[in-house]
Amino acid sequence: MRQPRHVAILSLQNDLHALLVQRELRDRHDIVCDIVATDRLSGSSGLSWSDGISQLPTRDGGLVDVRRLDLIWLRRFNVPQIVPDTVTDPAQVQVIRNDCHWALLGLLLTDFRGGWISDPQATRAADNKLVQLRVAQQCGLRVPRTLISQDPEQIRRFHASARTGVIVKTIKGGTVWPLVTARMLDEHLAAEESMRLAPAIYQEYVPGTRHLRVLMLGETAYPVLIETDDLDWRPNLNVPVRETRLPADLTRRLGRVLHRLRLRMGVFDIKIDDTGEPVWLELNPQGQFLFVQGLIGMDLVTPFAEFVRRELPAREHVLDAS
Repeated sequence: MRQPRHVAILSLQNDLHALLVQRELRDRHDIVCDIVATDRLSGSSGLSWSDGISQLPTRDGGLVDVRRLDLIWLRRFNVPQIVPDTVTDPAQVQVIRNDCHWALLGLLLTDFRGGWISDPQATRAADNKLVQLRVAQQCGLRVPRTLISQDPEQIRRFHASARTGVIVKTIKGGTVWPLVTARMLDEHLAAEESMRLAPAIYQEYVPGTRHLRVLMLGETAYPVLIETDDLDWRPNLNVPVRETRLPADLTRRLGRVLHRLRLRMGVFDIKIDDTGEPVWLELNPQGQFLFVQGLIGMDLVTPFAEFVRRELPAREHVLDAS
């Protein structure tokens, strides 16, 4: 008897993206879909790996054998664990978080043989802003003049040469205090000790008020246009947002970036400068996109679930009972 296709979504316990796509896959595509809460492995007693066993706990309290999975959507992976309140020692918390992450990664890399959205090693490389910038250039996209440095003299020289000013943003940032992109001011240039603490991204400012947020699923683009005077549109979404279309050439170039980075999907941020030319800002391999559906009603759950269905490997995965 032909077994139904089986998908797992690895994400946070209460991730809206995972929950809505799971429902769509189950209800409209007759696909078995489990969510593995990657932030709740600690205390779950569900992860086990050995010869003949390779299992993970599911959000609904069950277990899933990763060897039977056809596809994994790696939505949120390297995330902090929600550890029991009884564990308060920071050193113990660090061990728990590290060991949960590395056990999960090792289990997947050794025993999962299905399709990825997207491969964990490719996702990690693509999440690096330096890698992104180089690949975007190689794919023919215009990239702002960029310096990544912690050298105050280099930073000051770069700032002096920038005709339109300079913006500064983190390379990776953190989760405790999410930081927004900011204009480089005189007081920043004077703060040598601060500049030396860690490298940051310094880019020539791109004038303009039109921003593109583009969900790419394979070769297909789902773009919206965000119009705002703000440098970083994320803190304030009380601005005009509308569905738009991309020039075919821009869609091809973004698809080329995904291909070069070995990704199956990505969320791109592009800015339209004052002359109408699109300028690369960054790529998030697993960026947020359903806020668009909430803001303007643009259905993205349906095409995403259809994309997952198309990504399923052609062959059935059969567990070797021997």
